[in-house]
Amino acid sequence: MRRNSIIKGGLACSVCLTLSVFSTPAETNSSVPLKYEEPKFLTGTIYAKDSDRTHPLFTFTRKATRSGSTLKVIREYNNPEGKLVAQERVHYEGDTLVSYELEDFQTGVRGKAVIGAEAGKSSQRTIYFQWSKDEKSRNKPQTREEALRKDVLINDMVAPFLISHWEELSNGREVKCRYIVLPRRETVGFTFTKEREESWSGRAVVILKMEPTSPIIAELVDPLYFTIEKEGPHRVLKYTGRTTPKIQSGKKWKDLDATTEFDWN
Repeated sequence: MRRNSIIKGGLACSVCLTLSVFSTPAETNSSVPLKYEEPKFLTGTIYAKDSDRTHPLFTFTRKATRSGSTLKVIREYNNPEGKLVAQERVHYEGDTLVSYELEDFQTGVRGKAVIGAEAGKSSQRTIYFQWSKDEKSRNKPQTREEALRKDVLINDMVAPFLISHWEELSNGREVKCRYIVLPRRETVGFTFTKEREESWSGRAVVILKMEPTSPIIAELVDPLYFTIEKEGPHRVLKYTGRTTPKIQSGKKWKDLDATTEFDWN
């Protein structure tokens, strides 16, 4: 198993099955905040890991739009010249993930995960994966399906997940999840633990570590670290680890471990 295939995501084509997706009641009160609704607009800057923060590699923007119980999120990554290099599209119904798509304009890869059930067969929810490694393969993407298990996440869901388990993590307990990995067309187990407390930019923060639950995969994948405000609202101030855009090395594109700092105004 290659190390660079564990964390990165991909892009989307349509799922060829009839799906009945998760939904919440239509009468959901639009004045009640949804779990993944905030922040409706967030920006960040991606720097080389352990750099002096003077030369940004990419910028990040998250935009969330709500209509009733439907929440659509667009996550975009641009290079310093303002060119879009990757885009992620997320669809929630209420607090439930319905679909996640990623398109990498650097390499041409696409991937998609849709959560639903094959019509007329079972009430068991399933994740349907599609993955295209380049433009030529988009008409015949690689597919796979997996039964939906508890606490399946994508990157957009990590911060709310950590906040919902803040007491456990603060007290030194482990918290586990499954993480959607589009290139592998499966979910991979990860474990969150509290690494330490320190001061960062004049604030008391908690450093949480995210690492593969499997010892075998942990040998191949570096941990990810989240710097979070110790006091409420426990915003993620920065994140260090594998990120969505790639970095060019010669004629090849390589996965990028970097530091993302978020702009909270």
